[in-house]
This record gives sequence, structure tokens and C-alpha cells, in this order.
Amino acid sequence: MGRINLLDPLLSSRIAAGEVIERPQSVLREFLDNSLDAGSDDITVIIEGGGIDKLEVQDNGKGINREDLSLIAKRHATSKIHNPDDLYQINTLGFRGEALYSISSVSKLTISSFDSEEKKASTLVIDNGKRYPVEETGPEKGTICTSEDLFMDIPARRSFLKRASTESNLCRTLLSSKALAFPSVRFTLKVDGATRMQWPKAADYKERVMMLWREYGVSSSDVNTLNMEAEDYSITVVAGSSAVKRSDKKEIRIYVNSRPVEEFSMVQAVLYGYGELLPGGSYPYACVFINDNSELVDFNIHPAKKEVKIRNKADIHHSLSSMIKNGVERKIPEIKSVRQFYLDDTERWENGAKTKSFGVLPPTTPKVEMEDKKEERVFYNHNGTEAPESFEDRSNKYTPKDSEWLKKAKELKALREKVRNESYAKEEVKAIDEDEIVYIGQAFDLFLICQKGDSLYLVDQHAAHERILYDELLSLKTVQKLLVPIKIEVDDLTDDFLERNSYVYTKLGISLLKEGKGEWEIDAIPAVCKGIEKEIVDFITSAKSDEHQLEQEIFAVMACRKAIKKGDKVDKWAAESILEKVFEMEEPCCPHGRTFLIKITEQSLKEMVGRTK
Repeated sequence: MGRINLLDPLLSSRIAAGEVIERPQSVLREFLDNSLDAGSDDITVIIEGGGIDKLEVQDNGKGINREDLSLIAKRHATSKIHNPDDLYQINTLGFRGEALYSISSVSKLTISSFDSEEKKASTLVIDNGKRYPVEETGPEKGTICTSEDLFMDIPARRSFLKRASTESNLCRTLLSSKALAFPSVRFTLKVDGATRMQWPKAADYKERVMMLWREYGVSSSDVNTLNMEAEDYSITVVAGSSAVKRSDKKEIRIYVNSRPVEEFSMVQAVLYGYGELLPGGSYPYACVFINDNSELVDFNIHPAKKEVKIRNKADIHHSLSSMIKNGVERKIPEIKSVRQFYLDDTERWENGAKTKSFGVLPPTTPKVEMEDKKEERVFYNHNGTEAPESFEDRSNKYTPKDSEWLKKAKELKALREKVRNESYAKEEVKAIDEDEIVYIGQAFDLFLICQKGDSLYLVDQHAAHERILYDELLSLKTVQKLLVPIKIEVDDLTDDFLERNSYVYTKLGISLLKEGKGEWEIDAIPAVCKGIEKEIVDFITSAKSDEHQLEQEIFAVMACRKAIKKGDKVDKWAAESILEKVFEMEEPCCPHGRTFLIKITEQSLKEMVGRTK
């Protein structure tokens, strides 16, 4: 007897389902894709037991008619493609007809829908592959898709699922990711009967992305929207400035034709674009939305459609990197109080028409409406015995008898303010000019502190001086001849490199002369580099960069070695000279790209200490 046999259809369907449905998050992804393809602009997600017990998506889309509902969830049943050529012109999120079929193989799937054209409602139930007749009942609008008891008949698969709270969080993460790409759709998440997240409709990508980024303390004023259009594609980037950064790449999000994808080359393009705007080890906030010609992309390479092939990837990569490099601004980081953070944001919480409820709440005390009823309280003396006075008696006792007391108190306060202001007016107070830099002192032998206008500034003395020296080196003011030339020996590879690029060092003020095979000497250096000859030699014997990078690197090295260090005492005159040059810079950052200036406004300081005036 042969050892090969045909698998039972139910068994084969469950094996196939494992490629598409891994956990409740996978079910939610497929339900959301169908709702969005149906033109929904209001979607509610209901989760119970982490989505394992129940996961439901309600939408207000165009619905499914009864005839189509009888075919739905059969293998490869889809309305998205009809012939092989359609695979190369896919403009929908779903298209293979595998999702609902897979879900119905591993759970109890219920689809209730109202057909907006025929004005009829229908309901289909498929319990782990067993289909029931379509019933003439359902919602009054849209479609409701429900998955219950996921993997109940496959205990081995169910045992690999996480705790309910973990699965719920994974679903929430997915919903957030989907919501970013569809700002015109309202999303609501309910977990075990409680509303956990609401994403109202937004005007554009930036407004929608800020609903997420505010949770990380990012302000709208630190975020810009960049746009570009080419013949076959368009790109929109919601990009954080240099004032906001992370220690990981989680908020570099890439979307291609409204699908979140894992595309390393596009993440790389984003990082290239930011370049030295951020210090080493820091990553930006950036959401990239790419709309490419559907004929030039292929999503049919991963069951979950997480990966994509892009024919014009090189063009998009270059465009993305360039638009970020030219469009993202460098901003001076500003320390704000919590209240000031919300007041400075463009979406003000006080504006009733724009009140948001997506996880971040304004720092105000909520109003609680109490029932209008008398409350009896028992008061105790200091020795523990009950006091005879009731709550009402005690309240009445301390209530002012004069009904005009509030008005009189306000008049008295106004009078005191008037007297105080008049006395201040008589004093001669010299105001600080808005452009005047007032040096205050040095902190921790590292930060120079000054006041300019209504703001306080902290300046990293080493990075600031390093940048000043770097700018001086670039201008090549003076070159100093060495009384005793410095002789250096190099290997064959470096010898060949120096023969081809010695002119670059000459342009930088470093005179290099070849004495023999592998033997060179330096007979002149920039005057500002006196004292760091050893560092220059070390750089020359190891550098293998191109001309542009070589210039940047050696100047950065020379400036870094020559600059004031952390721990150095800086006198008042040197500090004032550094500060004057700092405020003349268009972009205050060191040669390595690190911003060395921090701003604190007077208003923020007052709010931090609770001062109202």
C-alpha cells in the first residue's frame, strides 16, 4: 500500500490558514482591509478575551448582497480580481480571497451585512468550516464581521497564543498602524466592554499622525509635512525636526499604497536624509506615505502582505532621501512645562470643536457632576468622640453673611494691584534688549548659561567652540609654515591614496610633500591647528574617504581636538565671545551634527514652579 494520500479538505484548509492567520491580530488585519475596501469611514473594533474569545469589526461601508454572501469565504472567492492581468493593477488592500476562508477554517465566522443597493440585510455563519444557510437578518447599515473561539478546534495552535492582555495590545498596535494611513476614517477600539482608543477623522496625514506622536511628547510645532510628485509616484512625509528624536527606529513608518510594509531600503533613505541632523544613536520620527503606480508594485509575495517589490525603488529612494535632507529643519530644543506643551500645540485642547480623545488627555482637572442632595457627615473631636455639629451646620457657620462679599473682595484686589503697579512705574528698571546677550555663568564646567530676550539658553561649551573652530578652518584664514617638517611613513595603500588626493589636503591648508616610496612630510598646517599635529598625522595615515567627506572629517577632527573641553574653566570674556558667535549661526550644531543649544522660556520656568504672574 502506498504511503502518499490526499489530505482531507478541512485539514488542508487549516494548514493553509496557518500561513495567513497566526493570531487575533491577523484576523483584525483582514477584517479591516475588507472594511476599508468597502469604502467605510467609521469603523469600530470590539475585542473580548484578547480577540481569542471574540473579535468583531463593525463598519458603515456599502455592504454585501445576498448572492455574494452565499459565495463569500469559499477558497479564493474574491471580488477584487477577475483575470491574471489584474494581479499587476491591484488598487485594493485585499485581493487573494484567502483571508475569510482561512478565518472560517479556524474559528466561528459570522458575517452580517446590509446591501445599500438592494436595501436588504443578510447573515452568514461558518463554524470551523461548516457552512450554514444564509439568513434574512442583519444590521441596518454596513457590515459586521465576527470571529469567535479562535483555534478552539486546534489546541496546539491555541496554546501558542499569548495572554489576553498581550493579544489585545497587539491588536491595538495594528489598529494604530492602519489608522495612520487613512486620516479620513474614524476608528474606535473597545476592549472587554470599555472604549480604549478613539481616532476621530483628521484633515490630513499630519493631524492623524500627531494623534499618535503626542503620546510620546512630540508637539505639532516640531513636525512638518513634506510633499513631492513624480510621473509614476508621489511621496508625503510627516517628519519630525531635529528637536525630537528616539533611541530606536519604531517611529520610522513606511506605507506603500496605504499598506504598512517592512521595507529596509526606504528606512535607510529616511536615515540618509536626516544625516547629521541627529546625533549618533538617535533616530527620527518619520511617517512616509508612498503612492506608486500599481503596475510597478507587487504585494503578492507575503501572506500578510508585509513585503513589497517595487520596480522603481531606486528613484523613490533618491527622492525620499533628498526631500528629507532639503525639507527637515534644524530646531533649537526647548524645555517646556507640561501645560506649555499643550498650549503651544496647534490642536488646542480648549477648542471644543477640536477636542481629541485618542489616549492623551490635557493636564486639567476633570469636572465631575454630583447629584444634588444633602450629605450628612459625622465629625470627630481630637480625642475621638463624635462632634455634634453636622456637615450642613458646619458649612453654614463659615459661609460669609454678606452676599456682596465676592464683589467687594474683587474690588479690594483691583485696588491693591493698582497701587502696586503705580509703585513699580516709579522705579527705574532697565529692560534687557531683545538682542542683547547677558552671560550668567558656567554650570558643571560644561554649560554656558545666558539670557537673551525672554529666554534662557544653555550652551555646550565644547560642541559650540568645536563648531566655531570648524567654521574658521573652512575659511582657511592663515596657514603656518613648520620650522621642522613632520615626516610620516605610510603603507602602500595609503601611499597610493595620498598620491591621488594630496591636493585635497593642500586645499585644507595642509602641505603634503612626497619624499619617496611610502615616505611623506608635512611642512605647513592651518595656524589654528598648532598643538594637534599628532592628531593630523594619525588622520592622514588612516583616512580613505572621498574629497568632500575627507574635508568634513579632518576639519571635524582638528576642531574637536583644539576645542575647549568638558571640565575646562571659561572666563567671562571667552564665554561672551563664544555666545556671540553661537547666536550668529544659522544652524547651531557641532561638526558631527549634534545640537548644542537648549532654550527655556520665562513662561515655561514660571509654570514649572507654579508662578502665575
